[in-house]
Amino acid sequence: MRLLFTSLAAPQHLYPLVPLAWACRAAGHEVVFAGAPAIAAVAVHTGLPVAAVGEDLPPNSLTAPATTAATYGHERFPPNWPLHPRRLNADQRALLDQLGRNSAASAEAMAGDLIAFARSWRPDVIVHDTASFAGPLAAAVLGLPNLRHLTGVGLRPMERRAGSREPLPEYAALFERLGVPPRLPPTLSVDPSPRSLRLPVDGICLEQRFVPYNGSGSQPRWLLGRRTRPRVCVSWGYSVLGAALALGRAAIMPCLAALTGLVDLDVEVVLLATSRHLTLLGDLPPAVRVVESTPLHLVLAHCDLIVHQAGDGTALTAAALGVPQLTVTSKPDPALTSDRLAAIGAAVHLPYREVAADPAPSRLIGGVAEKMLADAAYRGAAGRLRREMAGQPSPAAVVPALCRLLEQP
Repeated sequence: MRLLFTSLAAPQHLYPLVPLAWACRAAGHEVVFAGAPAIAAVAVHTGLPVAAVGEDLPPNSLTAPATTAATYGHERFPPNWPLHPRRLNADQRALLDQLGRNSAASAEAMAGDLIAFARSWRPDVIVHDTASFAGPLAAAVLGLPNLRHLTGVGLRPMERRAGSREPLPEYAALFERLGVPPRLPPTLSVDPSPRSLRLPVDGICLEQRFVPYNGSGSQPRWLLGRRTRPRVCVSWGYSVLGAALALGRAAIMPCLAALTGLVDLDVEVVLLATSRHLTLLGDLPPAVRVVESTPLHLVLAHCDLIVHQAGDGTALTAAALGVPQLTVTSKPDPALTSDRLAAIGAAVHLPYREVAADPAPSRLIGGVAEKMLADAAYRGAAGRLRREMAGQPSPAAVVPALCRLLEQP
């Protein structure tokens, strides 16, 4: 079987696809990843065959500063809102619809070239992440099945209007312009979320164990040595880079507050960052140990707690490694992930608005971290979640089942 993988042009959308893509290759199937030039350049380092298609959009061209500000300042979403969409207010629905429109704009920039490449390479199925609209569009145009791979708990499928069964107009327009009906639901979905966190999605869905992949890199040897103090990892992901263009240092306030609060504790503080993150953060407390451009799973396996913004990849990497999580979230999808982690006792969730409103945010985050490190219940809940995930079928075990389903007439 030939499988064409594609994703939204961001590493956090590419990385969850990599374990399944390699499982398919190891099983003898042909695999190619196709994406916009910027993400294709990242995908090359996964070892997969890669094709660059379409064009890159300018940074922050999809989301106006006002939308970014609304994302950070929105009223807290209702618990488990995908199960109760009628509880969303008008502003929350508008924010979710805007995320869908962003995906539609990204699809427009690459869909034509993706379809042209697929016509020449002739795949049997197109595999795409949940935010990629170009994947189902190409599959519909070419009459192929499409496999939607969820990134995890928080990022919900965005091709429908928020709280409605109707397709988002911008999603439907992509298909209508090419004379095909909107592809809803996908032929098949794969969900790497553990059962205790999972939310239902439309159509047939296979569960798959989440296998951490956060990019390529070398194992820092010093992490393997004996520790005398608890080690806390701080990571703020890729999404903050774009937000900082609109909000300035307000976007990185929680990260700075976490670092300042943690260095006052009797812990070792490790900051996982890229060079662009470090430029934004500026001068750091001397006690912070910076680990630059290293895959998260290589660091987090040797930590006792992580403080982060709760992107699906970071949250599920921590869950797979049994590490308790302290999350500070701005967007609705990380907040959803955080709430569900907190409900099973594996995390504490602090919404961005609450941290920003606190007169001493560093003391707030540091105090919560100190309590979590002292309370074995968080480590116990994180360990139970890790064991639950370890019992799920691996990507290698999922490949035969998905091939059988996709080959059915």
